[in-house]
Amino acid sequence: MKPNTLVTGANGYTGYWFSRYLVNRGDVVRAMYYVPDGKPQFDGASLQLIPGDIRDRRQVAEALEGIETVFHIAALYRPTNVGRKDFWDVNVEGTRNMVELAAKAGVKRFVHCSTMGVHGTVGRTPLTEEAPIQPDDDYQESKWEGERLALTLANRLGLPLTVIRPAGIYGPYETRFLKLTQLIARGRFVMFGSGETYYHFVHVRDLSEAFVLAAESDRAVGRAYLVGDDYAISLNHMVGCLAEALGVRRPRLRLPYGLLKAAAVACEGVCRPLGIAPPIHRRRAAWFASNRTFDISRARAELGYRPAIRIEDGLREMVQSYREAGWLQLSSRTPAGSHERIATWRVEHVRHLRV
Repeated sequence: MKPNTLVTGANGYTGYWFSRYLVNRGDVVRAMYYVPDGKPQFDGASLQLIPGDIRDRRQVAEALEGIETVFHIAALYRPTNVGRKDFWDVNVEGTRNMVELAAKAGVKRFVHCSTMGVHGTVGRTPLTEEAPIQPDDDYQESKWEGERLALTLANRLGLPLTVIRPAGIYGPYETRFLKLTQLIARGRFVMFGSGETYYHFVHVRDLSEAFVLAAESDRAVGRAYLVGDDYAISLNHMVGCLAEALGVRRPRLRLPYGLLKAAAVACEGVCRPLGIAPPIHRRRAAWFASNRTFDISRARAELGYRPAIRIEDGLREMVQSYREAGWLQLSSRTPAGSHERIATWRVEHVRHLRV
């Protein structure tokens, strides 16, 4: 059978697991990956892996041949040593290519993955999709411009398109939380500030379900949806869950947030002129002080979205995946290309994980 579903960003974390999710449910999938980031390590009779760059209109047009449903997940995600133009080229102009050429190809449904980050730093009261848009950095600004462009173009071109704004994506082998987990495991984690700021997660399996629900709902056309867990959790609770999953004592050392922020500003001032990615920067420091709490009522009511995975269970599963990969015995450096190399570390473990 020929693929009728296209997933972009198949060698990114979300695109990888979502492609697996679709294959597991019996869909015939064409998964597009960016060659410099490595070829995803999975295959199957109902999966076609193709190289491609969303900035290249010819490659995009070829990827869209015979496709009825597009899940556009590919994005440039927050490297610290690239400029504003790089974010715009991928997250805005790449999205333009996808939407325009999907409409030309006669695609029937298009789901665009944005981010909750378009709302910037929020308060303790959960925000809805109608809350102010106030991105904090170049990545978030480019994602907002890409989202706006996608909705505007789709409306003009008659392409049925839906936007999903995920909360903080996590799950098995998600390396964004690996360094934090390693620090807790070694008793070296320091909480800066009160720890009573809140963070909203979404497990990659729940997010995968939301993508599919959005593609299947006529009511969702032209709409944007915040997708996350049932509720946000405090950083204190998150760290406690990770410590419990690791079987270690909950970290107790706490320092003023202002110390970390000052160090981040100084580090950026030294590293950026030299073209070096700063090991500590303001965006990373802001994690200790920024609330991310959202209301998922619209997704519940209009998509039938129901998050199935409790955050405590999901964090425990993530820690277990780190153990299985041997990452908790490594240095605190995040393994490069880890999501593409899952099969290399523990093929037999990953094969039974269904997302």
